[in-house]
Amino acid sequence: MPQALLMTQCLQNDFVKPLNPFDPLPNLLHIGYEEARRLMGDKPETGPVSRVIDWAYAQSDEKLKVMHIRDWHDPLDFRQFNHLIQFGHHCEQESEGAAFAFAEPSTDKKIEIIDTLTLNDFLDTTLEACLAPYQGQKMRVGLMGVWTEAKITFLSYELSTRYPEFELGVCSALTASSSRAQHFIALEQLEKLLGVKVFASVAEFIRFLGGDTTSMPLTGWQDARHPVIVLDSLPGLEETDSKLLRYLFRDSRVAKLHRLDGGFSGNEVLGTSSTDLHGHKQVPHVVKIGWNHMIGRERMAFEQIESVLGNNAPRLVDFVELGDRGAIKYRYASMGGGFSTTFQRCYQKGLEPEKLKRILDTVFIEQLGRLYTAAVYEKCDLLEYYQFSAQWAPNIRNRVENLLGISSQGEELEILPGLTTPNLVHFYEHELEKLKPYHQGDSSYLSFVHGDLNGANIIIDAQENVWLIDFFHTHRGHILRDLLKLENDLLYIFTAIENEEALQEACKISDLLCRIQDLRAPLPALEETGLTDPGLQNAWKMIQILRSYYPELIHADRDPLQAFIGQLRYAVHTLSFKESSPLQKKWALYTAGLCCDRIRTHLGRGRNLWVDWLPAEYTDKGKLGLTLLPGRRDLHRSLERDLSSLKNQEKATHMVCLSTSDELQSYGVPSLLENYRAQGIEVYHLPILDQKVSNQSEMKELLAWIETALANKGHVVLHCVGGLGRSGLAAACFLKQKGLSSEAALHQVRLTRSPRAIETLEQENFLREF
Repeated sequence: MPQALLMTQCLQNDFVKPLNPFDPLPNLLHIGYEEARRLMGDKPETGPVSRVIDWAYAQSDEKLKVMHIRDWHDPLDFRQFNHLIQFGHHCEQESEGAAFAFAEPSTDKKIEIIDTLTLNDFLDTTLEACLAPYQGQKMRVGLMGVWTEAKITFLSYELSTRYPEFELGVCSALTASSSRAQHFIALEQLEKLLGVKVFASVAEFIRFLGGDTTSMPLTGWQDARHPVIVLDSLPGLEETDSKLLRYLFRDSRVAKLHRLDGGFSGNEVLGTSSTDLHGHKQVPHVVKIGWNHMIGRERMAFEQIESVLGNNAPRLVDFVELGDRGAIKYRYASMGGGFSTTFQRCYQKGLEPEKLKRILDTVFIEQLGRLYTAAVYEKCDLLEYYQFSAQWAPNIRNRVENLLGISSQGEELEILPGLTTPNLVHFYEHELEKLKPYHQGDSSYLSFVHGDLNGANIIIDAQENVWLIDFFHTHRGHILRDLLKLENDLLYIFTAIENEEALQEACKISDLLCRIQDLRAPLPALEETGLTDPGLQNAWKMIQILRSYYPELIHADRDPLQAFIGQLRYAVHTLSFKESSPLQKKWALYTAGLCCDRIRTHLGRGRNLWVDWLPAEYTDKGKLGLTLLPGRRDLHRSLERDLSSLKNQEKATHMVCLSTSDELQSYGVPSLLENYRAQGIEVYHLPILDQKVSNQSEMKELLAWIETALANKGHVVLHCVGGLGRSGLAAACFLKQKGLSSEAALHQVRLTRSPRAIETLEQENFLREF
């Protein structure tokens, strides 16, 4: 009885044969150029599928049974008519398209081949008979092939229901679909719904099947004299790492390597310049070598964002695994002059702020901005997301006491004589778990993020082009994560603190950042900070730039709690950094204490409703502002709390509701207007359909009502649902009536509320014609 079973699915030319970039698809079921290249490799004979097939065929039947499921169609068989009509002709018996897309090695194994006619591999096939000997047996079954969301998923379902003792596994690198997005969605569903183990690493997949990864063949390469590896620094490479590099540069004569910063623990990150076997210079590459499960995770993460970043990202051209190590090779085809420096080095050498801003604009607007634009506001417990837990308290206590040289008892910690901060240790030991329930149900903007952005993995080439490396932590997460991480490193790694006087002044920056009430508001000007140290002044200028990206990302979610949580996460992490000096760590500890206090305060009292007020110069004796629909149940808001905030904090006296009655019902506040009146607030209700406009006379009547309220020193608040489109239109029409041009009114409303205010062309045209 075999220990494991490997089943391949549709690894045939009509499904996966590599194409040239502009070749037409041979049929409706081929997965396309990009996915075929990812699955089969640039050279199929040495790609991931071939390497696994070579390994599998070398195993005895007692260790591993191999079954190939293939589409095998007879266009004259009436049972297949509907299938062929729906998907077109493909994989016809004995045709080139039906042949396997990999070369079968010679073997003594008994390879089972199952010819399938439809989407169900058990219908009118021999699969059930082939699996009959294993019924009721515990066995690990690995699946590889296409399509992930169809044939692989359907087969997984059938196997998990018919053979519940089977333990199923797939590898993201060995499965594919015509849509990479659908591929990863399918993998997630396989894991969540069917309990299939999803491996990022080919080596992990082979170990799952009982294999020894030290025997994995480096297909298509012999350990010959080429390439010659030249490394610029000691220590030298381990033997396995050297083999991986030589395999990745198997088409090169010489590969010159220099170490780059930016890798996680146990990794080598190497910039390369190489020449091919004919002496031609090849394009620059970055190679990362590390533990294979971590390299696999980075490859899987990068593949999910590669197509979005486009030319702003490197190209993943190859990966390989041997033993417990793995390597991944990125191509930087348009890099000019090779690698030059990092953002961290540029900053620490005093590069002009304007040039540093250009680098940051490239990173956060042109590159990562592509990911951020797809952000969605949804439920997210940030304390859980940033992995806050009381279990870390003993470790934090040890680090704090070793840093300060004193006991960490009491409500405060003394950083310097006369300089104290709330006790971080006390927060973790006694308060954190009590505060967690307050944050459950909160929402934030989530998008794909780099995940571990620091100054060392922002690379600048000789032509001042900007590149990112190290995508191991890339995932879908909190949209401010990258900015908060880079800000943390800017302060507690890049900014030198030479003495206690400098530390005392540095803590002013922490005080300023932890006083923030509105994340959309610009930071105070440098002249207002009281900073005199040139290094700290430069740090403040960079923080101003980083924080200037916030408004586009958080829209109306301006509560600073999300920033305090991220700041605390990274400030605490800094206590373990080798790169940070004791004084820098004391600065981080001071900040962490302040963040603890702010989080405690915010979580205990909940989030107030924000009102964005137009400049007083336009509103006579009163005030005119915009906000979102109070009490929105989809955002887990409390109507009672929002009404209290409007009346007691914002002093609202008049409310303008532009939402329809159906919207009030669907967002959970059907009695909102009655609630306003019960609070003594005057109400004007002008229902306008979402993203639409009123007529001219209705808008003029509304503005007359607003003018009367403002003349009586009223505080008038406009809202629709999001407080952007209809509310922004009403505010802009008000400003235009005050004498501003259409463009000036539009600019002022977007400056006050959000760049997304006034959402449609129809609304803009209404404003221009008003």
